[in-house]
Amino acid sequence: MIPKNKSNRYLVMALGLIIVATQIVFFGTASPIENNEKRYHTVQNYWETAAYTKYSKENIDILAKKYSVEPAYLNYLVEVEREFDLEPYELMALIAQESEFRSITHMDGGSLSYNTTQLKLPTAETSYVAITEYYNMNIAYPTHDLLAEDEYYAALLAGGYLRYLHDVYKDKYESYTAYRLGINGRMDFFNRNGHFRSPYALKIEELASAFSQEATRSEKSAL
Repeated sequence: MIPKNKSNRYLVMALGLIIVATQIVFFGTASPIENNEKRYHTVQNYWETAAYTKYSKENIDILAKKYSVEPAYLNYLVEVEREFDLEPYELMALIAQESEFRSITHMDGGSLSYNTTQLKLPTAETSYVAITEYYNMNIAYPTHDLLAEDEYYAALLAGGYLRYLHDVYKDKYESYTAYRLGINGRMDFFNRNGHFRSPYALKIEELASAFSQEATRSEKSAL
């Protein structure tokens, strides 16, 4: 069960200290590439263990065709959303906005943005600490190769990071804006606009709502 009642101040201060300690002790440990089984095996298969009312396999199939993505990957995103208690289709909407589900790694603002989730390495390291220390999951440490090559691992980190942002900020618009613009960038946006409802955040909200209704819209258009 993922804890939700952590103090915001504790989360922010402790996470910074843990990141430093983790980076110090990481060198000399086993390579994450050598421990593939630790990447994302802790995520439960909710399709097999839970009866869904907010997800639809038909929706998943429609989205898979629309974005030319494997249904297995979308099914995994469902599991990540459930594991981190995210809203239905929330992580899918974020990834659709970031990359349209394409596994692309490219230079962005002087550093690499990785895979479908477009996380940068420092953010991936922050997510790793949150997932392992606060949400008690055993996963591999993020590296260039792992982030670039494994979209499932990238999705797990993005889901954990989004959960962490929600726990800290208690506001989805602030969380989405922080994901896109960074911790400092979100405040720059707020100082200019007086709110966190950035175009990016509003688009994620719009996409998540649309994704949940794909099957319904398809049925109506067929009439």
